[in-house]
Amino acid sequence: MTRQEILQIIHDILRDQLELPSMKAFHEDARLNEDLYMDSIMILQLILHLEVDMGFEIPDEMLVSKDFRTVGSLADFLERQQEPAAAEGSK
Repeated sequence: MTRQEILQIIHDILRDQLELPSMKAFHEDARLNEDLYMDSIMILQLILHLEVDMGFEIPDEMLVSKDFRTVGSLADFLERQQEPAAAEGSK
């Protein structure tokens, strides 16, 4: 999955599933808390949608606040989560 596809998935979940009213502020550098006005419950809901709906594996021990600071840092985190699966697929 490309970075652009990951960003689109994040966008679609925030717009369609969480119905975030601050979507006009959505961009890669948007901070989840300060710019998109997401609280910790909303971030947990986002993680749940990423896992259940999109098949991302996000182990609890991998949850670090710096990865959920901005839309871009979340996309970076999700790209890294794909790497083991991609590496296994190439064997």
